[in-house]
Amino acid sequence: MQASWLWARRALGGLLLSLSAVSVARAQAASPPAATPPQGTSVSDEEEEEIEELAEEVGDRDPTYHRTRAVVRYDRRLFDGSASSDRLRLRFLYAFGPRQRFAVSFLEPLVQIDTRAATARGAGDAEAQFNANVVYRSRFRAGVGVQTTLPTSSDALLGGATTTIKPSLEFAGVLSSRLELLASFYYKRSIHTSRGLPFDQFEPDVILNARVFGATWFLEWDAFYDRLPGRIAHTLKPGVSRAFGPGRRWVGSAYYAVGVNDYARLSQYRDDAGVDVTWYPFKHR
Repeated sequence: MQASWLWARRALGGLLLSLSAVSVARAQAASPPAATPPQGTSVSDEEEEEIEELAEEVGDRDPTYHRTRAVVRYDRRLFDGSASSDRLRLRFLYAFGPRQRFAVSFLEPLVQIDTRAATARGAGDAEAQFNANVVYRSRFRAGVGVQTTLPTSSDALLGGATTTIKPSLEFAGVLSSRLELLASFYYKRSIHTSRGLPFDQFEPDVILNARVFGATWFLEWDAFYDRLPGRIAHTLKPGVSRAFGPGRRWVGSAYYAVGVNDYARLSQYRDDAGVDVTWYPFKHR
């Protein structure tokens, strides 16, 4: 009798243990798996998309942003006195290589200059440029470049009849998905002068870009140090850019620049207002 009782108790315990294990298994199967962000909608992906939107709206202001594009620029400059200039500049940049780390570009200006003594219009000095990124990361790029200006102007008022070379160091740092800082350092030197005086310039350029209210606002400080007279010119340019059209392949920009000190107004301009339109023929890769 005692043996039967022990056997029944053991059987009942085994049955209860089996029922408990089945209940636990069913609860685990019914409970949802640990929440994981779906692919393509994680915070990092959203941030990367915002960074790319900022980069394409900065566009041609960033010499380290190598993406094939065509740019049309128009600006009107006012100089001390009654002189002024209207420029329509056409620029094409082609990016190539691994992660588009290299770029070549060509710029052709059409210029009209009005002075008290004369008026001239026609082609200005053409520019050719090569850039390469030596450091390429998602939040930081560093590059080098070289630009040459050719004496192709159709009139003496429209160009300096001087061949120049302009090497550069360029840096782009993404501080956040909506804030970017650009810094470039140029050295410009005339290597052949048909008329006038040769020149030797050092040019630092710093741009702060901030994406607010669906557009990118920027403030650019540009300085020109002329080594021969030993004088420096400061200019300041605020503006705004915004992408539009199918696939955000178009970007429009507007700006207004001023010469900050006397030498800037004498050697560069007093006021400069302009608009740029950029077209990206290919999707970003």
